[in-house]
Amino acid sequence: MDTLHIRCNDSNVRSIIHLPNRYSRTAASLTVCGMAGCTDHGRAGIKTGMKSYPSSDDVLAALGDKVVDALSLSALRAREDLLAYRRSHPTWVAASSERGLANWIHDRQWDHLVSLLTDIAGVSLVDKEPTRDVYVGINYQLRIKRHHWDGKVSTYPTQTALEFMAQPPAQEPLDGMEELHLIAGYYWDKDLRDITAAVLSLRDGVDKQIWLIELPLPPGNLGTGTSAFPVSPTPKAPTIDAGVRADKDEDRAK
Repeated sequence: MDTLHIRCNDSNVRSIIHLPNRYSRTAASLTVCGMAGCTDHGRAGIKTGMKSYPSSDDVLAALGDKVVDALSLSALRAREDLLAYRRSHPTWVAASSERGLANWIHDRQWDHLVSLLTDIAGVSLVDKEPTRDVYVGINYQLRIKRHHWDGKVSTYPTQTALEFMAQPPAQEPLDGMEELHLIAGYYWDKDLRDITAAVLSLRDGVDKQIWLIELPLPPGNLGTGTSAFPVSPTPKAPTIDAGVRADKDEDRAK
């Protein structure tokens, strides 16, 4: 744990906050408002209050265009890799299990995501089996997972996975320092065995989906030029398979 000393911009109030080590590289530039006597509200936070949630528009704005574009492009480029794989080894793809193919796609999307997000200020990537995480600033933790047409997310419901699906408790009165868990990834058409859209979702527990949106491609950028996403139908309301398994590790077929 690191100790962070923060002085409010318009007062002499000083707050001492203990943060996990992974925040240490970004913590020095933080301004915390919400302390007694503070009127500096220049840094927007995530308002939790009576368990309210940010809208998808607010989250996209906070993540920034570079991160959102990377999430979208990484899914498209993973699809391009899948098309190339299918052309070169059609029988291998046809014989692949859903889990095996999901793992393969996850590796390809993560590889593209690392390339697209490297050197972007405020973004950290942590690849530590069995999980891979993207941190944006101090507020957002993202994981990449496959989303099915019924909205279910592919994951083993281990304790680690369930904890990520739930949102952390509010850290009042430290307004603006709450962490939000997001799930990025792609829609998967099981019949076509194809990626049909890049997506981003916010959930709070296995049975509570707040919102799920498709991410647009950046204007004028269609990956490496192989193919755009096929037209996707309107998905049903997302749900997540419940039930805790005894597995110690979370499956990476996301």
